[in-house]
Amino acid sequence: MLLGLRGAIILLLLLAFWGPSIPVQPVRTVVLLDQSPSAREAVWKAAPQLVLPGAQYIAFASGAVQVASPTARRLDLGEGTQLREALRKAQELNPDRIVLVSDGLFQDRAEPIGIPIFSLYRPPSPNLSLSLVAPALPSKGETIEVRAVLESTASLKARLTLSGPSGRLERELQLEPGRSSVGYRFRLEEPTMVTAQLESTLGVEQARLELSPAGITRVWVLGDTSLARYLEAQGFVVEERAEITLPIRAEVVALGVGARDLSAAELDALQTFLNQGGSLLWTATPRGLFFGGWERTSLEASLPVEPVEEPGGVGLVLVLDVSGSMIEADKLGLAVVGSLELIRSARPQDYIGVVVFSDRPRWLFRPRPMTEQGRKEAENLLLSTTAGGGTMIRRAYLEALDALENVPTDSKQVIALTDGLAADVTPGLLDAARDASPKIKTSTVALGADADRQFLRELAQAGGGTFWDVPSPQDLPRFFLEEAQRAFRREALEGRFPVSVRPHPITRATNPPPLSVILPAKSKPWAQTPISSGDLAVLAVGESGRGRVAALATDLSRSWQGWQGTPALMAELTRWLSQTPARPRVQAIREPEALRVLLEGQFERPSIRVGGLEQTLAPTGPLRYEARLPRETVGQAVVLENDQPRLRLQLPTLPEWRMEDGRANLKRLSEASGGRLLDNATELKNLSARKALPLQWPLIALAVLLFLLERYLERRRVMAVFGSNLA
Repeated sequence: MLLGLRGAIILLLLLAFWGPSIPVQPVRTVVLLDQSPSAREAVWKAAPQLVLPGAQYIAFASGAVQVASPTARRLDLGEGTQLREALRKAQELNPDRIVLVSDGLFQDRAEPIGIPIFSLYRPPSPNLSLSLVAPALPSKGETIEVRAVLESTASLKARLTLSGPSGRLERELQLEPGRSSVGYRFRLEEPTMVTAQLESTLGVEQARLELSPAGITRVWVLGDTSLARYLEAQGFVVEERAEITLPIRAEVVALGVGARDLSAAELDALQTFLNQGGSLLWTATPRGLFFGGWERTSLEASLPVEPVEEPGGVGLVLVLDVSGSMIEADKLGLAVVGSLELIRSARPQDYIGVVVFSDRPRWLFRPRPMTEQGRKEAENLLLSTTAGGGTMIRRAYLEALDALENVPTDSKQVIALTDGLAADVTPGLLDAARDASPKIKTSTVALGADADRQFLRELAQAGGGTFWDVPSPQDLPRFFLEEAQRAFRREALEGRFPVSVRPHPITRATNPPPLSVILPAKSKPWAQTPISSGDLAVLAVGESGRGRVAALATDLSRSWQGWQGTPALMAELTRWLSQTPARPRVQAIREPEALRVLLEGQFERPSIRVGGLEQTLAPTGPLRYEARLPRETVGQAVVLENDQPRLRLQLPTLPEWRMEDGRANLKRLSEASGGRLLDNATELKNLSARKALPLQWPLIALAVLLFLLERYLERRRVMAVFGSNLA
């Protein structure tokens, strides 16, 4: 018996080494159905042969979704072929194997996921594709050739029409399976567009290509028509705009508008544009530079000029209505916003006070110098203002006159604002205004339709000031900004102002005549002053962020009108602004055998990273670099300089139809996953329906049990023999 046990143990171990198994569990199968435009017709045709017992089905194109059967037709999954998403969706179903039915033309690179893939190749549907390919980064004046690239999967006749700067070109073509191209040559002088149309029995394909020469400068001009005309005469691509939109398709943005003409989002866009290498030019139009309040924006640090503060200060008291009617239409809130403009526009030598009135007067703060601390305190007090009560202006106005008597400034002014009918108007108020004038001027503001215009007009006349009619509360911030410019003498000077020129690339061989208008401005310490008039800056330039900045402290609609050198000077200024090396350009061109990445700009040892791949960009010319990536590379690329990100680039996707061996792609993917490429749909029925249960470990466990039993029996036999010997 012991001998038999030992033989059984040896036999079980031999069987375990051989590795037998028995099919006892059903195989979980997920079938991936390619329903992209190139494969859907063939997959739909094969659908009845794809019914497998217990299988689950996923239709995919650009996206993936589980479907009830292989005959389901989905046209809402996009126009591409993203296999990675389909495999991820299949993996969520915990399959034992995946059956992939496709033409093998994927727009991404999917890696095996540890599950065997059995692929069934379906040829793509006939297709004729059209694309336009241009040379990389062409220069102005260069004769270039744009090629219309045609890829056909069938023999057919087609008609190609190309249109652009060289006119219309038509060709009758006999196409064979493969790739062919037709050239279209022209001289590139300015931004242009080439269009193509391809007609065949498969339908109509169209393509368009926008081209801009690398040497041309695009300028957006806001609010300065004279500057726009000068630049257009010099051959620049000028676009006059009323707003800033993204992306900013220009190298230089000229600003003849005020900061209040733009939204907060537009100001942020300009700051980002400057940080990324764009250039800004401010001009002193009636709405630009200090007239537009740019020195009180986030771009203030980038302005190369600052206002020249004239000697002597101004004393100003605002008599502000805070009665209950000021709550309507946010009148009080807008009045406070405008009042803040007064405070922020004031200089340290200016004195400002605010007395509010409703049923009785109340000082928010008496006239105080607008030092940094004084300005902060005044702003906080204004922001705490509330409305309520009647309209009693008399005492508030008289207290304002009394407070200004002791202010140590030569210029003094009261501004009284109300939106209603004052209940305490007396002739004595007009007498007080006459007595204080001209030492203290009184100006008045009628806000809205219900204001007492007659009284306010008479009070302004008696006080030697100005009556202002502001019909809409929304106009208050702009009114106060303009009033601040008048009150604190932020205005252009008119006359004859000789200019002097310092050596600079902008001022080569130029000798400007005197100016008619100049804005009192001086250059900041970090800026250069190529053109000046005495101690005042006419043109200041510098660098900010990764771009360049300039400020022209004159109005071109009134200065240098008869000087023939104005267009050339503005052209030199714009060229200097646009030639910052910090404004790089990167472009990706998909070629038959590789993906070319072209980089232009000032870099030190640039490289490009896509996913886990990083490659050096080799220099090919002055400020030009190039790299060649594998043809199938897709996704977002990052241009690095000294391992720091500089630019991001979305690489072009692979076309849906292309001249590629889809069968080979499927075979490579299947074998890498542990599966194989099937010859036809009938082989699906030959795939095992049950999952084998390996018997190796159960056999080893049984062998161990028999071994222990054999040792137990052997021990009993030995003990029995020993006991009989003792007896």
